[in-house]
Amino acid sequence: MRNRDQKIATLNAEFDVVIVGGGINGAVSAAALVAHGVKVALLEANDFASMTSQESSNMVWGGIKYLQDFEFHLVWSLCKSRNQLLKKYPNRIKEIPFFAVVGETSPFSRNLGMLGSAAYWFFGRFKTQMPKVFSNEKIRRINSLVNVSSSKGAVQYNDAILLDNDSRFVYEFIKTAEKLGATALNYFEVTDAAKTNSGWEVTGTDKIGGGSHSLKAKVLVNAAGPYTKILNDSFSIPTANEIVISKGVHLIVPHIETNGKVLTFFDDSGRLFYVLPMHDRTVIGTTDTFASDAKEKVTDGDRDFLLAQANRCLNLPKPLTRDDIIAERCGVRPLVVKDAASLDNVDWISLSRKHVVEAHKDLNSISIYGGKLTDCINVGLEVVALAKKLGISIHPAKEWIGETDPTIPAGLIQKVTEFHGEAGPQVARELWRRHGRDALEIVDVWNEDSNAARLVFKGLGFTYGEIEFISKHENVFFTEDLLRRRTPIALLRSPEELIAAGLADFI
Repeated sequence: MRNRDQKIATLNAEFDVVIVGGGINGAVSAAALVAHGVKVALLEANDFASMTSQESSNMVWGGIKYLQDFEFHLVWSLCKSRNQLLKKYPNRIKEIPFFAVVGETSPFSRNLGMLGSAAYWFFGRFKTQMPKVFSNEKIRRINSLVNVSSSKGAVQYNDAILLDNDSRFVYEFIKTAEKLGATALNYFEVTDAAKTNSGWEVTGTDKIGGGSHSLKAKVLVNAAGPYTKILNDSFSIPTANEIVISKGVHLIVPHIETNGKVLTFFDDSGRLFYVLPMHDRTVIGTTDTFASDAKEKVTDGDRDFLLAQANRCLNLPKPLTRDDIIAERCGVRPLVVKDAASLDNVDWISLSRKHVVEAHKDLNSISIYGGKLTDCINVGLEVVALAKKLGISIHPAKEWIGETDPTIPAGLIQKVTEFHGEAGPQVARELWRRHGRDALEIVDVWNEDSNAARLVFKGLGFTYGEIEFISKHENVFFTEDLLRRRTPIALLRSPEELIAAGLADFI
């Protein structure tokens, strides 16, 4: 991987496309464009995936709840995308049952829930496991932690989940883009963009090395997530779309047994509420409340609401309290509103996570509004198609989607097992999942440096050698980049545990 000085030096050249924003939309656009022979620069003001793209539920799903609003085309499209991601990323994404308990706050009956699940299975082209229906008695046998005191049974359908975390998945597209020749810079804040006769001149500040730098590109792609409209206004780019944002909060707590399922309930307002696994911890959430600022924070009200929902829905040996919270996630969902005369009158609760990719031919600009991780490949392909319409030469694509080597070598498992015994196969699978063939390089140093083979935490598959590799090779500048985004370790262990493990100031 080129060092930062080399990347900064490449800004002197003229690019076909400059992308502003390094979340999932920007990352997938960069990978798709460069794979089609386009010269690309991606500029992110902070770390890659450091806003909305690091705060999701880690789910890859087809949007079953959108059936309630009759958004059949969206569900059809999202299910197709989910199926494609499951096929292309067999190690990083896995199918998982969603166990939906039907109770007093559910917006439908068990029979209607089963009918909806069957319809959802159809929309998913029957690619997942067939839905099932459960009585209260069967629920008790499967998982006694589920509170059935007011339950009317349950239905089960299947979707998918990321085995690591959302920001790690985003970074895989950054890695792909860089390997194919793109220039991707985190901590490079765009301060100005001016339209020229031949395209755009973009100026930004290097937050790491200092100094101001400019680059030229034929097309500007705005992938700033919740800031897309604000950025367009500052660049004098007119738009037909607006953004409304809602706030989502998740709490990470000690392990709750879900039997390999995502437990799905309905909160006091009848909205979906999840209890889902994350490595050896459990996530509860999410909230869905109106937000006026993209930099929302978790409040005591959010904490108390989520803990109350979990305690209501589960028969826990001891009720969850604030003291049980290991980490928190708080992000906003950018929701698209088209041609809204007044945003004050928008029913934001009814808005879906659909995306809109809008091109302005006279300005050679593309703007990406809304969207979600599940639909990322479609976003990338739409950006490529629009770039072509704006005059960018598009060539037959190189491979940019999926895992290059999905099958883990037996030799890697054997080598890791020599150091980790029974835990060896799982540690090897995690290394391969996150790094592919680079896992062999990580393990090669273990014979010379036994500390590199040591697990950072019992119960997690991260070794000190992997942490060192990530910090050196994956555009890491701050501890949070390493422990919150390239890995989910800061979500799984308390600050005190991170300090004890020597990770609090690892960089």
